[in-house]
Amino acid sequence: MKTVYTFIISCLALIFTVSGTQTAMAQAATQPRETKLTMSDGTELYVKISGKGRPCVFIHGGPGAWSHSFEVLGLNTLEDSVQMIYVDQRGSGRSGKAPTGNYSLQRMAQDFDEVRQQLGYPTWTVLAHSFGGIIATEYAYYFPKTISRMIMLNTTLNLEYSAKVQIQKGLEILKPADTTPFLDPKRPYIDRFMAIIQALNEKNAYHQLMYTTAEGLQKMNEEDAKRPNNYAFGQAWANSPEYFQDFTEVTRHLKMPVLVISGEQDFSIGPDHYKSFKFPHQTTVSMPGGHVIYLEQNAQFQKAVKEFLKKTSRKI
Repeated sequence: MKTVYTFIISCLALIFTVSGTQTAMAQAATQPRETKLTMSDGTELYVKISGKGRPCVFIHGGPGAWSHSFEVLGLNTLEDSVQMIYVDQRGSGRSGKAPTGNYSLQRMAQDFDEVRQQLGYPTWTVLAHSFGGIIATEYAYYFPKTISRMIMLNTTLNLEYSAKVQIQKGLEILKPADTTPFLDPKRPYIDRFMAIIQALNEKNAYHQLMYTTAEGLQKMNEEDAKRPNNYAFGQAWANSPEYFQDFTEVTRHLKMPVLVISGEQDFSIGPDHYKSFKFPHQTTVSMPGGHVIYLEQNAQFQKAVKEFLKKTSRKI
């Protein structure tokens, strides 16, 4: 009898301890917290936690951007529904550079699972934007049990496809007399892509692939002007061939609920790119807007995400 009584008391103590810890975490979540977490290879990652509810980690794009501009220009409107975890990827923004120069896709995915472990979350929601979709897909493939659901926001899962979309739209904007540098099939597509980007930048027109309003571009430029001079990942990623795979095929294997949001004027990744995604449990929302739809169409963006969160919360 004494053994049974002791067991019951121990169980009650554990329940109250876990409950108290969860309550404390929920209360602390109302106050934003910034920290640096050290990865297993010594890289320090900047992490900010803000909001309330179940945890949701943000995987930014770029490659090599940072999380700040996304946070303040629209993603923070989700903080009344989820606890947002903003991470600057290694070699980006406020995070440190990789001591050994490792910016492989596998290492990037491992970083996010190490962040999850250090913060003590058994599972979380993953929200990825643009190039971040490739990292998120890799992460979900190797660590599926840690992800309760995913939100793919204007994401590319095939860089070659998105590059060709940018080339085609760039030619519509520029109307060059000679299209050979951009359409010559003998040139690697990445070279043709870089040529169209250079040509658009020379005409100050590259933003037309991403933005539908001048106001959106101005706000983004104002926030990104605050960014630290850290572009190590942005300079190194292209040396890793794995980033150039077609990840749309990987999506067949990801069983968690997935919300895909696409902009009808997003010529940075392609307004129809989402049609090639094959997530078994996919909800798709296509709406007016460009690549920064969370800024330009925030009300619709919020509505789509929060309806998805509400719908899937009953299943996790």
